[in-house]
Amino acid sequence: MVIAQSLFFLISGFILLVLAGDKLVETSVALARRWNIPASVIAVTLIAAGTSAPELVTSFIAGLRGIGDISVGNVVGSNIFNILAIAGLTLIIQPRSDSSKAFFSWPILLLATGLFIFFLLDLYISQLEGLLFLLGINAFILFSFLRGEGADDVEDSTEKSLARRLVFFVLSFAGLILGAQLALRGGVDLGRYIGLSERVIGITIISVGTGLPELVTSLAAAARGHNDVAIANIVGSNVFNTLGIPGMTAAFFPLVVNEQIFSFDSLAMLAATLLIGLCFFIKIPILRRILGFAFLSGYFLYVSKLLMGYQF
Repeated sequence: MVIAQSLFFLISGFILLVLAGDKLVETSVALARRWNIPASVIAVTLIAAGTSAPELVTSFIAGLRGIGDISVGNVVGSNIFNILAIAGLTLIIQPRSDSSKAFFSWPILLLATGLFIFFLLDLYISQLEGLLFLLGINAFILFSFLRGEGADDVEDSTEKSLARRLVFFVLSFAGLILGAQLALRGGVDLGRYIGLSERVIGITIISVGTGLPELVTSLAAAARGHNDVAIANIVGSNVFNTLGIPGMTAAFFPLVVNEQIFSFDSLAMLAATLLIGLCFFIKIPILRRILGFAFLSGYFLYVSKLLMGYQF
């Protein structure tokens, strides 16, 4: 009964997160277009932020409950999953597209990752550090706005009224909160039942579930031949994950960090962040597809090491 109930909560939560996250992206983009925000800024900021919303809400609620390992582990696990699993799959599905449009976001992601690891040195993310993270994500949004970087083909449906858009926005956010609550309850109960630490629960079960919007968005883009959009979404989402999630959470609830997250998992995240840079330099399709398989293999190797008992 414990397993069945936990699986029900977990799956229901993930479904709600995917549906609410998708509707939040759609509604946010429509509202932004209505208020004449450039499509380039929408692509780099709102879509990336929208697909990161499940991670944000889930980590924030975990921080509220005092489960720091899940809050921080979700950030690290989601970034690793986004790069090694999702980028790996998109490179396998569509290795021919050019990823150069997202290049200038990659150094920002590297800088954000370095800052994140630096703040983990004392195994604590303070409120001040949280506010600095928030300052960083706002600087990224401003940078994206000034550069005008991103796609210009964001669709808009203007027939819906402003009031209806706002209602959908509120309902989508409420769906995210409920989905995060269900996923957290189911994931934590299931993970504890099978003997996983909260760190591993956050890095594996929770991060994969909250990463489903990025997975759906990126694979859909790759299937349509828009590998560049998929890679841009992954890089942008990881910037929001790295700066926005610990920033928003620690600004309210300072986070105690598991030593293993600092000494092992964050370094794996840094390695993945460095490796995704190869997408911008390798242009030959067969080599890009091989890179995709290498990414995917790396993710399975990393998760296997966790589940086989690496310093639980």
